[in-house]
Parts: sequence; structure tokens; C-alpha cells
Amino acid sequence: KPSAPVVSGPAVRATAEHTVSFTCESHGFSPKDLTLKWFKNGNELSDFQTSVDPAGKSVSYSIRSTARVVLTRRDVHSQVICEVAHVTLQGDPLRGTANLSEAIRVPPFLEVTQQFMRAENHANITCQVSNFYPQRLLLTWLENGNVSRTERASTLTENKDGTYNWMSWLLVNTCAHRDGVVLTCQVEHDGQPAVSKSHTLEISAHQKEQDSDVTHGVVTSHFLILSFSLMLKVVFMLVIK
Repeated sequence: KPSAPVVSGPAVRATAEHTVSFTCESHGFSPKDLTLKWFKNGNELSDFQTSVDPAGKSVSYSIRSTARVVLTRRDVHSQVICEVAHVTLQGDPLRGTANLSEAIRVPPFLEVTQQFMRAENHANITCQVSNFYPQRLLLTWLENGNVSRTERASTLTENKDGTYNWMSWLLVNTCAHRDGVVLTCQVEHDGQPAVSKSHTLEISAHQKEQDSDVTHGVVTSHFLILSFSLMLKVVFMLVIK
């Protein structure tokens, strides 16, 4: 009877929308007639080629089949199954399995945002790295093209589809920077060429807002003091009368 099917996938990872090949092999069966099927997540595949050796008569045969699978961004948890049915198995087919997590790469999405800290002269620049797989990731912060800090992904959060999210922060002293400084979040994922997202600092508008708040506070304080003084004078005059 045939040996348990052995399924092997591609040597390198591929991204969504690309087609990758999986190979299934089984040996040592006779007679020659054998049925082989491919499935992805329970759905039967049709794009495959199968060969049985030797072509002539023999006391033992081997089968080799190659299936082509189109990857999607949601395939981190997907599986491909090679199913072999033979008369010697008495209706109980053999199955070999491969995980698409070993074949797929899902590049990250980057988003950079700025948030001022009202109590301090600092701005918090955040780089959100979303929906990537596998989890190997190196992040570098650049200030006007010069390296500011480098860190590896840690404390990842996992999504339901098997991809990961990660966030990095850069604290900027607004007193030591000027408008127009370009901060760049650069990410190298799974050994691939770096991708990046840039943000231009906007400090003046925030400082004007702070100055406006201070001026408003001073005016309000003066108004309260003046009102209190007038009220005391009125009370004093009433007492005298």
C-alpha cells in the first residue's frame, strides 16, 4: 500500500496574489491505480499535475503531484492537503498536510501620527505597523534622513487572521526642534527592502495655541480680580451707608 503522503512547499515566501507550488509524494504501492486529490481549507483544487512511475509494469509504484495555489492576505491560517486513495487502504485515504504560514509573507501597513503633550514641551510621534506576517521586523526612526533610533518588534498583538500589529513611539522635544523637521518611520520586514512613512513636524501652530491659552488665562484672571475689587467697594459703601 502507499506510504503516507509527504507535502513540501516553496523554498521562499511569497506575497498575496502570487501563485506558489506544493508537491506531494507517495511510494511503494501496487497495483498502479491510485487516486490523488488536493484541497485548500476543505475546498478541492483543480490546478495540479500528477505522474506515476515507472510508466511500465512494476511490483511497486510511486506518485508525485504538484499543485498551484494562489495566496491571499488571509492565508496565514490556511492549509493544503494531499489526499491519496488506493484499493489497499480499504476506503480510508491517507493525507499529507502543509501550512501556508510557511509560504506566505504579508507586508505591513504603516501610519505615522503626531500628538502634543499639553503639560510638557513634547510631541509624541507614533508609528503604527499593522497586519504583517511573519513577525520578524526591524524599525528605524530617522530625523531628516539621519538615524535617531532602531528597535526590534516586541510585545506584538495578534489579529484573528494570524497577522500581527506593533506600535513604536518617538518623544520629541518641541523646544529643541523647528517646523519642517521630517521624521520617518522605516521598517524592514522579514529581510525585505525597507518601507517607510514620513511625517513633517508642526510645532508653530501648537505653540500659538498654547500662547492663546495663556493669554486667555491671564485676561480671565485680571477680569476676576477686577470684578472682586468692585464687589468689595460696593459692599464697603453699603456698610458705610
